Amino acid sequence: MKQFRFIFLTILASCAIFLFGAGSSNTNNVTIAQLSDTHLGEEHSPQAAANLRQAVKMINARHPDAVIVSGDIAENEKEREQVKTILKNLTAPVYYVPGNHDVHNTNDLASYRKLFGPDYYHFQVKYVEVLAIDSELLGNYAKWGNWKTLPPLPPEMEAESQKMLNWLGQQAGTTNGKVVIAVQHIPLFLDNNFPNKNAYWVINAPYARREVDLLHKLGVKHLLVGHWHIGKVFEQDGITIHVAPATSWLPFGGKLGFAMHTITPEGDVSTEFVPLPNATP
Repeated sequence: MKQFRFIFLTILASCAIFLFGAGSSNTNNVTIAQLSDTHLGEEHSPQAAANLRQAVKMINARHPDAVIVSGDIAENEKEREQVKTILKNLTAPVYYVPGNHDVHNTNDLASYRKLFGPDYYHFQVKYVEVLAIDSELLGNYAKWGNWKTLPPLPPEMEAESQKMLNWLGQQAGTTNGKVVIAVQHIPLFLDNNFPNKNAYWVINAPYARREVDLLHKLGVKHLLVGHWHIGKVFEQDGITIHVAPATSWLPFGGKLGFAMHTITPEGDVSTEFVPLPNATP
């Protein structure tokens, strides 16, 4: 009888593992795929659309809970619409934030909002609250230049900036007691190993300090970004920056691809950089 009971319990345990997995902690994790710097229409990336289609197939095979597109979507409205059409093939919900190739002024901002919806907002993926931030309202990245400090925002964009920062400061109720991360296009800090120290590549004063203070108050310890076209993870001032690679072209080397983020119920975030094996820069 004891032997029969042992065999029965063993079979029951095996069935539980088959149905629910060997470790319940893994099934509770949230997975978010991040696409960035898709750059359809950019002269440096003639294969951008084909690369993006390949990324969509690879992401679908991984079954993430959500997909985030972190800016520099395309060079004009027609090509941004093409990106939306390609990304309709994703099986997970898709969320967008703009990059410096998408928004330069309030006219661009209006066009972006018409096509993609709000440029800053919050959304939830299971137990994870995500703050989507428009980094183009945190500095003037409209033109490339060898900047030590960026030019000031035009007055109308500065007014939009203050609206967004005020909104961000009001999100404490939304994030209280939750796992919370944030996403924007431009990194908040400059990594010491990044090959270019130009002010164009990072959030500058006075916006950087105000954003850092707000993110600390909101409990944000992880920020997903793009802009650099290379995959990097580094920590500064209590915030870990997860930089996704581009799917389009490689100004600083590396590999084309996307990022996969795994978020635990405790708020830990691990990042995998997934290369596109058949992509052409």
